[in-house]
Amino acid sequence: MVLVMKSMAWFLGAIAGLGCAACLTPQPALMFPVASLDTRAPPDAARIVFVRESSPCDGGAPFRIVDAGLKFLGDSPPASKFTVLVPAGHHAFFAWQPSGDVPPDLYPWANQVGALEGDFAAGRTYYVAVSIANGRFALRKTCDNYQWLALRRVDPADAEVERVIASARAWVPDVSAGQRAVDSDRTETARHVALGEQALRSPAEVSQPEQPVTWPSMRP
Repeated sequence: MVLVMKSMAWFLGAIAGLGCAACLTPQPALMFPVASLDTRAPPDAARIVFVRESSPCDGGAPFRIVDAGLKFLGDSPPASKFTVLVPAGHHAFFAWQPSGDVPPDLYPWANQVGALEGDFAAGRTYYVAVSIANGRFALRKTCDNYQWLALRRVDPADAEVERVIASARAWVPDVSAGQRAVDSDRTETARHVALGEQALRSPAEVSQPEQPVTWPSMRP
């Protein structure tokens, strides 16, 4: 009886510890927390708001976001939001997890980079969801150890998107430190951007999971 009780206590403690670990997200080194974000767009630029929700398949690591010119835009941790200003015109954005790649020498076909391109008008604010596009496997509902990312434009007036935006923590990028980090690993950054550009050019050649598991994945 004592052994059973000790085993049960150990099990409950382990579960509690796992729950606590899941709810703690370390502060990203290249971002600063702020009380709120100004999401208004000035008349001479477009504002992009990147929003990431927590996911059941989330490992907690921030996702790096850059543009086609290898400019650091920000690191996106779970349950976060941050904004950037871009000139009016056509832009492409790319996201990946710097420490979450499958080994490229073993899986050269794998493309885990989330990519989005479009035209952005001055004076307007656009919302982009940063999400994990992994599928859950079979009936076990487990998650892949490696994360395939997706970037998608979303409507902030949608009730679910509005909820995610409201609950996300606000951050601002440390632009100088972030750009130094990108420049110091420029070869890897360029490789990920090239993968993202490949996905934009030939989406049919990029293996997509059967069923995404995070917002706003079930929307058209």
